[in-house]
Amino acid sequence: MCGEIDEQVQVGQDLLEQMRVIARREGLSPEAEARAAPRGLAEADGRAAYMESVFREGLSRALADIAAAEEDETVDALAAQSIALARLAGFLAGQLPPEADLFRAIIEAVSAGHAEPQRMAAEHRAEHDHHHGHGHDHDDPHHHHHH
Repeated sequence: MCGEIDEQVQVGQDLLEQMRVIARREGLSPEAEARAAPRGLAEADGRAAYMESVFREGLSRALADIAAAEEDETVDALAAQSIALARLAGFLAGQLPPEADLFRAIIEAVSAGHAEPQRMAAEHRAEHDHHHGHGHDHDDPHHHHHH
C-alpha cells in the first residue's frame, strides 16, 4: 500500500510538472489563476465539493463572457465555450496515464450536463405551476388575458 501511495505522489508530481510546462508554453499562469487550493480530494465528499467549485467558477466565467458578447454573437459564444470546455476536459484527462481511463466518466458527465438545463426547466415549471395553480400569475404585468 505504501508503494502505491508513493507511486501516486510521483505520478502527481510528474503531472504537475507536465501541466506547468504546458502552461508556460501556452502563456498561462495556473498558480496565479487558482482560486483556492483543492483539499480533501482523497475522499469522495472532498472530490465532489472541489468539482462543484470548479463547475461553478467555470459557469460564472461562461455567463460573464456570454453577457459581454455582442447581442448577435451570444449563441456563438455559448457554442464556442461548450466545444472549448469539452476539449479542455479531454485534454486534461489525456494527461493522465491510460489506466486512469476517464473517457467514459467524461462522456457521462457531458451527457448529464447536457440534460441538466431541461431538468432544471421542468422543475421550475412544476414549481411555478404548483404555486400559481394553472400556470401563470394574474399579477404578472406581462401576462394578458385575451377574453
